[in-house]
Amino acid sequence: MARAHEMICDVLIEAGVDHVFGIPGGGTIPIWNALYDKQDRINVILARHEQGASCMADIYGRIKGKPAVLMGQGAFIASSGGFGILEAYLSNSPMLILADTSDMGNFSQHASYQSGSGEYGSFDIRDIFRGMCKFTTYAVNPEEVIQGVQLAIKHSMAGRPGPACVIMRNRAITGKVNMERIPMIHPTGGYLKGSNPVAPDDDIKNAAEILKEANKPVIIAGNGVHLSRAHGELQDIAELLGAPVATSYKGKSAIAEIHPLALGMMGNFGQKVANSTIAQADVLLVAGCRLSPSDTLYANPKLIDPARQKIIQLDIDPRNAGWTYPVEMAVVGELKSSLSRLTEFLTGEIDGANERKSEIKELKSKGGYFDADEASSNASPILPQRIAKEIEESIDDSALITLDAGNNRLWTGYFMKSKKAGSVFCPGGVAGMGWGPPAALAVKILHPDRPVISVSGDGGFAMMLHVLSTALQYNLGVVFLIMNNSMLGMISDNQGDKKIASQFIPTDFAKIAQAFGCRGVNVEKPEELKPAIKEAMKASGPTVIDVLTSKEEPFLKIMSR
Repeated sequence: MARAHEMICDVLIEAGVDHVFGIPGGGTIPIWNALYDKQDRINVILARHEQGASCMADIYGRIKGKPAVLMGQGAFIASSGGFGILEAYLSNSPMLILADTSDMGNFSQHASYQSGSGEYGSFDIRDIFRGMCKFTTYAVNPEEVIQGVQLAIKHSMAGRPGPACVIMRNRAITGKVNMERIPMIHPTGGYLKGSNPVAPDDDIKNAAEILKEANKPVIIAGNGVHLSRAHGELQDIAELLGAPVATSYKGKSAIAEIHPLALGMMGNFGQKVANSTIAQADVLLVAGCRLSPSDTLYANPKLIDPARQKIIQLDIDPRNAGWTYPVEMAVVGELKSSLSRLTEFLTGEIDGANERKSEIKELKSKGGYFDADEASSNASPILPQRIAKEIEESIDDSALITLDAGNNRLWTGYFMKSKKAGSVFCPGGVAGMGWGPPAALAVKILHPDRPVISVSGDGGFAMMLHVLSTALQYNLGVVFLIMNNSMLGMISDNQGDKKIASQFIPTDFAKIAQAFGCRGVNVEKPEELKPAIKEAMKASGPTVIDVLTSKEEPFLKIMSR
């Protein structure tokens, strides 16, 4: 009879799960050991910290649409790894979490150290994971381990994706699997067959009729476009209708922002032309976006008002459609399929489509689309607007960019146009500092031939210095660009003249990078930045570009425009 830790590897391979991120520890060590002979089919990535591993697993799920494994000792996956698990949960990224209880077998009732069994004197790891996973199971025997892994893979991808967790008692991990015991162990493939829900034809047809009759239709695209990989279908329907496309923050690059119909981001951090165009719309086609408060200027009726606008909301989850606003039509089904079929019902010439295309070009020209005088400033320290613009002008449409939490993501999101659909990845679930640098590692693993740039602040990057070691170990030529103003910019902006706990001592991240064995470059003048980025993208290994950034430019200034 095979042992559970060996069969877990076979289940992963059968399910097409091909990446494991984490750190060996506790009861999971036998599973790691069993992966040794499977490395031709499963890539094992050793992180320096569970937090970084969880971010890598999160972005892997977003890009591939299937889970990677986050694995390690339970106490530390549940705590340090919780950072990326929460982001995946709130951003709907599939992820498979394998963790142990570290119960020491017969001593689980005697408060053994590190134990998460939930007994007196230990912590309850089940409660922790249940609060941040869409599916959590607790396996106490070898058969439950295997069945739990099979079901967790299924649940991570079914419907609205998310993290799914298998918590295992230590003896269950190494125990022998009895293939004759009921319930029986069945092949994994059968659990994964089937497809996500498809919207009814009548709903698609009715939505098409509303769009045909619209005078000023506007499309709002969210993170669901990325998750369903529906970028092409979104662009097709926009061009067919002549409808401009605004995105949520998490939907940034759902359509390339250099596209004639792109409006950029909407909401609190959005382009003026995006908000004004949405406000004037008579029909809103909302694709994979839940319309959260930051997207809607805190539900400002001057932006979106169902009393004067018809809202058609497309989503895979019926709870999301009509969640924050009442809708004219809720089209529930897999988004890529829904958009594709919607174009089929929009047959013939669409009245007003060509006129709308001309109007939006003029509106963007007058509205200062992704433009500001500060983006041309020669000031030193460098203004963040100029940094964002230099990034845009330094890259082509092959580049992939990860953003981080804090003002750096807002500056970049507001002033850097994406050049290709699906090219920008950002934290927007819990949106924690430090997500961007490790996420960039996984992006580079999946796209080794494309430039990958991590944009972060000094605060977030300092939390994740260990990514430099991982980048070197796996030869990942990521460009880490740091907006370094030695402070927590967003916090400081909101403190006014009473600064407390928001200012850091100056730190030279280029020297730190060099100490790791990476390339490290200091940039103090605007004209130095573009050459530094271009050279870093050609380098074979990781590069840190430490950009001396102005302390004096608050993002609140942009929000008031």
